[in-house]
Amino acid sequence: MHRRRLLIQLTLVAFAMPCCAQYRVSPGDVDADGLPTSPARICLGSNGSAHCYTPPDYMKSAPFGLNPKAEDVGELNGAALALFRATFSGGGSGALTSFALLTVKDGEFVNLLPKVQLSNQSEYKLWSLPEFSGLPVLATADFVWDFKAGKSSNSRPETHFGQHRYEIQILMFDPAAGRYLERIKYITTRKYPGLDEAGDVRVLDLEKRAILTILKSGPSR
Repeated sequence: MHRRRLLIQLTLVAFAMPCCAQYRVSPGDVDADGLPTSPARICLGSNGSAHCYTPPDYMKSAPFGLNPKAEDVGELNGAALALFRATFSGGGSGALTSFALLTVKDGEFVNLLPKVQLSNQSEYKLWSLPEFSGLPVLATADFVWDFKAGKSSNSRPETHFGQHRYEIQILMFDPAAGRYLERIKYITTRKYPGLDEAGDVRVLDLEKRAILTILKSGPSR
């Protein structure tokens, strides 16, 4: 009995602890159906609601309030870089996750990314590519639903979680701009399995050789 009580106490402490030493992550409020009614947030310090970052709503009254997560991914000018993400769901089969790459300037969070929102049929990776950037490179792949597929005799219709082409985006830190900018954006020529066929979307490693070739060729396309 004592061991069980101790385990419960340790579990509660683990949930109450901040995700990392310098910031805390909190989910948004939800309604009776478990849908978000306010955004998730990440805040500096061990308590209080000041000095926080919340992702902008997907649309009016559609906040990214679910499953917030943050992880340290590097440093910029001596300040930690944290990748923060939170999800919006309207209760259907789809969901959307907002990404921010945060540093701290003058005591406040600053998001270094442009708008990055990925569906639940997507993949992202942070690559270390020191030949191109001293900071992590954010690579994303999100499915492109071709609604015209199947209207001709030589193509099959695409289902939501079936095979799709994917939009690839590569974001890299630009020292002159002081933030991340898009370096590459293209749609794959081949289709990759969706969640009907695979537990996870796996596109980026298979496209990495093409991505590196584009980066080595010079300016973004």
